[in-house]
Amino acid sequence: MKKILVAIDGSVHALKAVEMAAELASEHRITDVTLINIIPIIPTETGPFPTAALPEDVEAWEIFKQPKEILRKVGVNPLLLLEEGDPASGIVEAARNGNFDLVVVGHRGLSPIEAFLLGSVSNRVVTHAPCSVLVVR
Repeated sequence: MKKILVAIDGSVHALKAVEMAAELASEHRITDVTLINIIPIIPTETGPFPTAALPEDVEAWEIFKQPKEILRKVGVNPLLLLEEGDPASGIVEAARNGNFDLVVVGHRGLSPIEAFLLGSVSNRVVTHAPCSVLVVR
């Protein structure tokens, strides 16, 4: 294992995923870990609308602050990706394009009804990723 991609979204679950990735990177002497945040786009009658700041906005990069600190504490260099689109598709595409060996995602803990209605990003990543996926509870 040489390349790890960690999906973050500002949640406690994502921070747990970063902590696990930091531990794995340290154990396997991996020097760089890539953090990815996908800003969701919601369709509207007037066209797609981002649910958060655009990737060009400085504030959009603030979500990486705490995950970067977690990685740096164990001597791992964080690499950052910020994109717009469907989170699950974006994570899978980044894993494919970057030839990652492992994707680490947090588990949201949706109820069965919420998971059915909303879908689970982690489930979709597990199903479609071109590499191993670790879902952290």
